[in-house]
Amino acid sequence: MEATRGLIDDLDTAGLNMALSEATCLGAAVDIANARLHLELEVLTLPVDGPPPEDRFVQLTLTGVSRVAASLRIQYWDEIEPKVMPLALDGLGEATAGFGGAALHGWEFIDTDDSGWSLWRELLSFDTEVSDRPALHVLEFSQQEGADPRELDVRVWFEGVEVTTSAGRPVALPDFVAGSRRWWKAHDACDPRTMLPDVAPPM
Repeated sequence: MEATRGLIDDLDTAGLNMALSEATCLGAAVDIANARLHLELEVLTLPVDGPPPEDRFVQLTLTGVSRVAASLRIQYWDEIEPKVMPLALDGLGEATAGFGGAALHGWEFIDTDDSGWSLWRELLSFDTEVSDRPALHVLEFSQQEGADPRELDVRVWFEGVEVTTSAGRPVALPDFVAGSRRWWKAHDACDPRTMLPDVAPPM
């Protein structure tokens, strides 16, 4: 990763990484004409006061997308090498949805170093240039579900981030991050509002 990535603008990389942690990925869509990639997510968030929201859906849109790479692999326990599955950019949404709403595990997604990318960059299903825009940031995420031997890794080069609700209302990035920060703080305090079956309790 270039040392200057993430320092070029005011994007809150650490805050967005927190907001994406353990989010449920429901789908993805690429808008090539407008150089955008949309991720449909259910995120962990709390309001300033009161119960958790019933609707936790957001659409996270990466703008100024210049490149998208993905590796869809299948590897059974008794196989030494994974088998790279065919996939194209226009099939990314279907491939993502095929994992049935898997969580984005981990704590780093935006402007990560290249350690993860180096593990699968030679196992690509596709690597597509979307536009000639400068790559100010990268987002990398994986999809894997239970005992399913499939795994999907995706890396996106982009310029900016937008967030909207299920009703299409824009959410300012500081507000998006603040809701996540409240959730994780409450989670660490064993707040019952954060006791969810798919999220580990605090250590």
